[in-house]
Amino acid sequence: MTAAVIATTTGCGDLDNPYKKTGPGETAQAEQVLRGRPTLEDTRARLTQAVEDLAAYATSLVPGMTWYWTDTDRQPRGCGAPYDETNGWQLNMPNYITKGGDSAHGGGIPDAVWPQVREKARQLAADLGATEHDPFPFNEKPGDRDARFYGNNGTVLWLSTRGISSETGCRYRAADKTSTSPVTPTAEQPR
Repeated sequence: MTAAVIATTTGCGDLDNPYKKTGPGETAQAEQVLRGRPTLEDTRARLTQAVEDLAAYATSLVPGMTWYWTDTDRQPRGCGAPYDETNGWQLNMPNYITKGGDSAHGGGIPDAVWPQVREKARQLAADLGATEHDPFPFNEKPGDRDARFYGNNGTVLWLSTRGISSETGCRYRAADKTSTSPVTPTAEQPR
């Protein structure tokens, strides 16, 4: 269910017909949109910094929390409609997971500081263009909370009591953004 919610809110595909290709007119518009966005590399660096800043802020409120990256081998993949016929790429970033914190609830960000950490996440997400949020979180019970911020640029910052996840949204790589014509993926660059 989470993937379906993300896909419908970030423009990552046509759920009615996932095999339908975007037409030339929409593709030309999508290419212009991608040229106006930061590169995949820049977005990745900015998201990494935001995630690390958010974790540092949580740790300043709860000394003793430690964080570590998981799923660090994630690779960019092709984008869904309307970017499916462009050379756009998107990346689900590695997760940043916490150890320590509120031992009464098995670790993580304690309920007592959750509102402050969520507000910091909102501020950092807004700096990335992710100004919308889920009005009804997936989890909102003591010791198990989350908040997801997203933007029409596809960027997502997802905070939970146990960690932070993020997504770049569809972007051109730096080398592709300077190209004047669409680049066809090669065997080394699967879509």
